[in-house]
Amino acid sequence: MGCGNNENPDGRMSPRPPASGSRISRNASIASVIFFCVTTALGQSSKPSSPGAPALTCSPAPCVLPPTQASGGGNTVTDPSIVSSPSNTKQLLLGSNDFNCSPPSALGFYLSRDRGSTWKLVNCMPSIITKQHVYWPSEEPSVGYDRNGNAYIGGSYFDSDGHSFGLLAVQKSPDGTHWNRPVIALQSPRHTYPFETSLAVDTSSSSSWVNSVYVSGVMVSGNGGKNQILVSHSRDQGSTWTTATVDSIQQYPEEDDFTRTAVAKDGTVYIVWAHCRGKNGGDGSGSCPTVHMMFSKSTDGGSTWAPPKQIATVEMPPYWLLPNTAERVYNYPVAAVDNSSGPYTGNLYVAMYTWTETYLRAQVIRSTDNGNTWSQPVPFASKSATHDQFFPTLSVSPTGLVGAVWLDRRNDPGDIDYQAFAAISSDGGGSFGTNWQLTQAFSNPRTTGNNWMGDYIGCTWTGSDFIAAWMDSSNGIDMQEVVGGVRLK
Repeated sequence: MGCGNNENPDGRMSPRPPASGSRISRNASIASVIFFCVTTALGQSSKPSSPGAPALTCSPAPCVLPPTQASGGGNTVTDPSIVSSPSNTKQLLLGSNDFNCSPPSALGFYLSRDRGSTWKLVNCMPSIITKQHVYWPSEEPSVGYDRNGNAYIGGSYFDSDGHSFGLLAVQKSPDGTHWNRPVIALQSPRHTYPFETSLAVDTSSSSSWVNSVYVSGVMVSGNGGKNQILVSHSRDQGSTWTTATVDSIQQYPEEDDFTRTAVAKDGTVYIVWAHCRGKNGGDGSGSCPTVHMMFSKSTDGGSTWAPPKQIATVEMPPYWLLPNTAERVYNYPVAAVDNSSGPYTGNLYVAMYTWTETYLRAQVIRSTDNGNTWSQPVPFASKSATHDQFFPTLSVSPTGLVGAVWLDRRNDPGDIDYQAFAAISSDGGGSFGTNWQLTQAFSNPRTTGNNWMGDYIGCTWTGSDFIAAWMDSSNGIDMQEVVGGVRLK
């Protein structure tokens, strides 16, 4: 999470490490980074988004929806997560690391009631005060809806003193506008903080645990030396939470990272993450050159979890940096399930990227047997696209179409600037068709000037519209959240 347009050692309010180092090295400067971010935001002003933005529509279909800025502008906004309501597909909820929020909050959430044409900031998560600490909402925005149309938002909090205490909290709203107080959903009794968290909701009427809410995260010890993946679930609309362990405690340099969850229509909960087996990279950075994508599932509503298994191995670029820049490029594996009644129902998909030694390639693997076996990677981009593709994500439509979106440099000869691209599979992830260029404008990943452009993007479906949300700096000033996509019908 960057601090406006100014530089700082890591560009985060939290103890998240730089891409080239360990978590241990970050803890000494947490308090100064928090203070820097808050004072920077206090000195900047916020401005509303342009009232003349075009409606998110196009014709004749299939066609590209016009890119529409969802965030308010003024200060940096990144890391979009987006979801549509199953009870009202016109309603979209967008999460963000948003420095237009009043400090110390940096977690802002936007609502659209017209399929993404217009957006309104509806909540900046508030602080949490306990007997021991004051916790500030800091990073990892996540969003979800249950089957009844209740909206959920989540985010990671860190203690205001910068002592590496943290938690994940969730808020609920019946209408997307009025929100309850944040409830602590994930916290360890030890000196820990959450890392790379996510949220998912069971929306299937055939599930025994319909409307259950799940949050996941890597809980990291205060000195960064140990970490463990935990998942919490709630059966009462986020009022109370029960936590279960997914993997054993990892000891540095063994490390788990980047959790993402998905729920099948029978109520099975899937979790994927990245695992590092030693920071012995030949580039001298101390970062993992090879990352193992891991998988587990729960068939009892998140109470217990199957033993973790490796489902893929990917290579990381030197120093975990976007080539030709100093911007880190994390590799979140993103899971999605086909909950349709179509021919590929039950298919499980996981998106990721890999370093080919010449460019970053976005790709997906799939399982047709509940995660027991997995396919070889299938690239999203055409074979002729050999420029960097990064931050891939995907979502499955109610009819079983697999929509993927990523950031792509193919149109910049200098291999610096990027545009958002999308592709859709109609054969269960076996192949992806036309690469849809979602924006004509270019974004420079170095615009914010603090070596942090954001860490991931988002997508969802609303009817036959595949909706994407990404960080966009085509204004030449800062990163903002832009929404666009592809209309199929």
